[in-house]
Order: sequence, then structure tokens, then C-alpha cells
Amino acid sequence: MVKTVEFCEIVPRNFQYSIETDDSLCGDETTNTSHNQSVTSMGSGSKRGVAASNGISTVISARGAPSPNNNDGERTSKWLKAIFLFFFLLISGMSNWAVIAYTHDYVPRTPLPDIVFSLVGEQRWASSLGDACVALCIILLGGLLLIHQHRGTVLKRVVFCAATLYAMRSITLAATQLPSGYTDNKGRCRDQVASKPSVFFGRLFEQTIRIGFQSKDQMLCGDLLFSGHTLVMVTCSLAVAYYLPKSIKPLQWIAHVSCFVGMICMIISRTHYTIDVIIAYWLSNMVFRIYHAYCELDMCMERHKSILYSWWPCRIIDWLEQDIVPGRLDNRCSFPWRRLTRGINRERGGANGEAVSSDSSSTTCDTNATTHHHQKHVSISSSSTYPLPC
Repeated sequence: MVKTVEFCEIVPRNFQYSIETDDSLCGDETTNTSHNQSVTSMGSGSKRGVAASNGISTVISARGAPSPNNNDGERTSKWLKAIFLFFFLLISGMSNWAVIAYTHDYVPRTPLPDIVFSLVGEQRWASSLGDACVALCIILLGGLLLIHQHRGTVLKRVVFCAATLYAMRSITLAATQLPSGYTDNKGRCRDQVASKPSVFFGRLFEQTIRIGFQSKDQMLCGDLLFSGHTLVMVTCSLAVAYYLPKSIKPLQWIAHVSCFVGMICMIISRTHYTIDVIIAYWLSNMVFRIYHAYCELDMCMERHKSILYSWWPCRIIDWLEQDIVPGRLDNRCSFPWRRLTRGINRERGGANGEAVSSDSSSTTCDTNATTHHHQKHVSISSSSTYPLPC
């Protein structure tokens, strides 16, 4: 006997599980029928659907599904996660700037050999172009967040990936100080002075105000291993490619090309060594893909038995994703101003005693964000030795 479980997500508050028992594989023609049972649970801890046939009972559970009867708890959980992500990103970013403010006075001024530097001279114009590529990737991500149906979930995932990478970067910056690769390091870098608290906090405040960007002359040197520009561009381009709705999927190439050009500019302008860009590219891909590989595991059982769960950041990911149906998100458009327009029309219709229809056609770029379904199909054999989902 094979149990086919369909997971349906009704965004954002309640989940419905349709359980279908197919006896056609048992060889008994008299029982070659399908038994359907739809269960919507209201508990806050876990949702359980039970299907019974011929004395055999199967329990399916989805941990952490939100409850319509626990709106206050759900709202509190979302705020806790938002506060955690905000401070995680803030602390990770400020730790980078603090390390740069301190190590500037100890970084050597003689550049290291680099294979690209030996082939291409320093191109100072490329530094501004690289910054423009970073800005374009961020703008594309902002546009995606504006139109995506699950913009809050997308933002949450991108922020966690970026904060994790910046935390890693602060460690590598503090561990090994590399000299800048400019042909005139003494002219491009600020003078080295005796370390004082006033100097350190002044530099830290300046970096915080500028969000890490520096002027092209008289800068703090040593901000190298690994490339923060590449970190941002790669994370943004991966998110755009992953979450764009199918109808506008070709727009991902704008982000990819911008990211590629930006990485080249970081090297030929000698803002970063080649190794800085390579490591940033690898680590950004690793963090983004591990996070989403964990999210794409369809069942709680599979997540907790996966080797990914042994990596401690996945414990945090598990908490962040506890109210999201396992599996890949359905990439649809949902324009926020359409919600506002529908709300105004609904109020006007109610005031005039008129019924306002909320139905709209479901397309790839759907504007009705209230009844989208996110479906996953999982087959479980009744003879399986694996435990059912937690």
C-alpha cells in the first residue's frame, strides 16, 4: 500500500493536508478505490492528518505550521525573528568595520603578487563601475522583493545568508591582514597612527555612516579577505535567479552579467586580489545553496536526518523556517498596491452595501495573494522502516 500525501499551504495562516490512500497496488480488485480525507488542524505545535484503511493507520505531521487560533503567538514569533535578523546583520556588519578600523595601522603597504595583476595594469575607472554593479544587483533584489508574493520569506532568507557571510568575513579579516594591491599603496591608504580609542571609534562611526563604502583616496586599507562586494553581488544574483517568477525569468541574466562584470572590476581595479573574489564567490554560493537545499527537503523527517542538520547554522534555519511549508516556494507576483486598492474597494463596497468579489484569475504573475496554494506530493510506503515525520 502506498500513501500519497499532498501538502497544501494556504498563505499565510493555516495549512490543509489532503491524504489519499491508493489500494490499487495491493492486488485486491475489490479494494481498488481511493479514500480521501482532508484534515485541517488548529493546534499551534504540529498539524496531524490521519488516514486509515483496512485497519492500517498512518499519521502525517508537519511541525510548526501556524494556527489561525494563535494569531498573537504567530505575530510575536515573526517579530522575534525579524529582531534577531536585524541585530545579526547589524553586528556582523559592524564587526567587519571594527576589524578594518583596528587593523589599518598594522597592515603592510607592499602589495602581494597576483596572477591577474601581472597581466593587467591597475584600472582605476573599474572601481566605480564595480560599485555600480553592486548597486544594480541590490536594486534588482529590491524589485524582486517588491513584486514577490512571499517577499517576507525571501527577505528573511537573503538577510540570514548575508549576515552569515559577513560574520565569516569578520573572522578572516581579523585572522590574516593582507596589504592592499594598489600600485601606490602609500598614496591611496591613510597614514598609520598610534592606536587610540578615539581614532578607532571615529573610524568605526565613519564606516557605519557610509555602510562600509569608502572614498577612492585616503582609505582604510586591509579590507580584503574576502571580497564584500562579491559577497553582495553573488547573493543578490542568486536570489534573483532563484525567486523570479517564470514569466520574467530571463531578467536573471541582468543580475548574472552585472555580478560577473563587477567581480572582474574588483580585480582589475586592484580593490581586491583574485583570491578574495574567488573565495567570496565560493562561500556565497555555499551558504545560499545550503540554506535553500535545507528548505527544499520536503519533510521534517528528511530535514532532521539530513547531514545538513549537523551543521549548527541549520538549527537556526530550522527555527526561521518553522512556519513555512517544506519545499520550494511558489514564485508568483503579488503587487502590494493591488492589496491596498482591493482594501479600499472593499471598504467602499461595504459602505455602499455592495458585495465586492475577491476572485481573480490565477496566473504566473498573480495579483491575488490571499488564496495561493503551495503543493508537495510525497509517497510513503506502509512497509517502510523509516519513522514518519515528526
